[in-house]
Amino acid sequence: MNYKYADIAIKDMNRRNLVAFNRLKQLKFDELNVLKAIADVYEKAVRRAKRRYLSVARWSYIEALIALGVLEEDAKKRANEEITEDYIVEMLDEYDPVTLYLFTPEIDRKKQRCVEALMSTPKKNESLDRSLKLLTLQLAHYADKAVIQSTLSAYREMGIKKVRWVTQGDEKVCEICEDLDGNVYRIDKVPPPQHYRCRCELEPVK
Repeated sequence: MNYKYADIAIKDMNRRNLVAFNRLKQLKFDELNVLKAIADVYEKAVRRAKRRYLSVARWSYIEALIALGVLEEDAKKRANEEITEDYIVEMLDEYDPVTLYLFTPEIDRKKQRCVEALMSTPKKNESLDRSLKLLTLQLAHYADKAVIQSTLSAYREMGIKKVRWVTQGDEKVCEICEDLDGNVYRIDKVPPPQHYRCRCELEPVK
């Protein structure tokens, strides 16, 4: 299990969203322009993110199956059957214990706060930069989540009953994750990531 597919997706989303927000900085800020332009930016960001999450989840699922001995061709076929757009929708509809919110309502709140800030502050570029940072953090978190959930789905399909929590073992490991390192959990009782951009992995215990 690793986050290489999530990292690629996050890098692409960040780049595209940066371009979109930079375009917003060129707008003339009357109310109708602001509402329409910001709604468009957030809607496109979400559509793009959902496509990326689907790709991330499928490749993570495939990689997990291959690591457990499934042939690549069979793994890809299973991924197309199991990791669907509905799978991603269900993931996003779940309450997240790290973010403490549901995906779509929080996107709507971020969008509305961005509009309100732009309509009320003279420091519009700073406001846009802050809104972009908050959006970027949320979208990145769910890319990482797609890795974890799809990997666990692959483990379940292969009959894995327990997993081991493994940290990256470097100087960036936080105290909470360090305390969990090496712990074994039933696959239906795995703790959620402990913070944004958690890079801990879950190894199958055969």
